[in-house]
Order: sequence, then structure tokens, then C-alpha cells
Amino acid sequence: MWLYRVIAIFFTCLSKLFGVHFTGRQQVPSDGAMVLIGNHRHWSDIVLMALAVYPRQVHFMAKSEYADNRAFNFLIHYLGSFTVERGEADMRAIKTALGYLKKGEVVGIFPEGTRNKTDDVLLPFKPGAFVLASRGKAQVLPLAIQNAVNYVGWRKPRTTVQVGAPFGLQEFMDDKNKLDALKAADFAQQQIEKML
Repeated sequence: MWLYRVIAIFFTCLSKLFGVHFTGRQQVPSDGAMVLIGNHRHWSDIVLMALAVYPRQVHFMAKSEYADNRAFNFLIHYLGSFTVERGEADMRAIKTALGYLKKGEVVGIFPEGTRNKTDDVLLPFKPGAFVLASRGKAQVLPLAIQNAVNYVGWRKPRTTVQVGAPFGLQEFMDDKNKLDALKAADFAQQQIEKML
């Protein structure tokens, strides 16, 4: 999608200007279904997550409130993302996400469920992203974003994005081949905490 590429190139240049540092990009699988997860403190986390795995395109789950703004609604859909009703089982969003995964694409989710405005390193991860990854036969790729709110200024800490090792969900299946999504969520949270 040409607009996605143009925006990615623009923000890549901007990230270099602001000194954003990416590590671990060699761990991004070059193909195959993947659920990309990360911590969430700032609106720019979406851009940073997408840049971390570029040239792979990320289809983000965006909260439905963004669709109230016409410009945001246009961008969300034109860039291949989709809205989700939070706090309920949004079957339309789940089907959309599974459709992307079944085509071997990347779905981006913030498993904290909302922006973390607390002093805690992470909010507890919700299990939905891992249920989705399991149903879509996708790997999970964790990444950690630090200092995303501090772009400008000589003395402010540098923004860093660290890509972790991808993992499958087979080890979180029980004897009946049912996913223990809470265990998977705890494991993923621990992986991101180690990187922060």
C-alpha cells in the first residue's frame, strides 16, 4: 500500500532526526502470521511499533472512539487497520484480525488495553491478544518502548525501541490442546518487563 510506505518513510526520517534507537530488528520474522505486542504510554507508540518491523505492514486494532474523528477514521481504514469496541467481545474486529493472520500478516495490539498513565512499569496484560494469536496460528513478537514522550531536548533520555524474541504458544496449551491465555499473557509481560 503506497500511502503506508510513504508514511513509514516519512516517520523513519523523523525518528532519525529525533535520535530514536531501534534494536533487535533482526528478530522480526520476514513472513508468516504474527501478533505484535508492546507497552503503551504515548500515541506515538503506534508509529514506533510499525517502524520497528517495517517493511512488514502492521494492521492495528484501534479503539472505536478514534472513528468519531473523520480524519482518523480515514487513516485507520486506509492504512489497513480497524476499530474495536473495548470492554466487549467485538466479533467483527476479531474476524478482521483473524482474516489478516490467516493471510500471514501482522496484527498490532497493546495488551495493556489502554495507555498506561500510572507509575507502574506495565498494566496487567489482558489475554485477548494471545487467544487471537492462538486461533490465527501466529507467533507473538514482543517489543518494549522507552521514553516515547521525550523526543525534543538535549537532556532528555533517548527514545528506544527494543524488539524481543518471537515465541509460539504451544507451551501454553493444556492436555486438551486448549490455550492457557493468562499464562501466555504473564509470560509476555515478563518478556517486555525485562526489556524495559
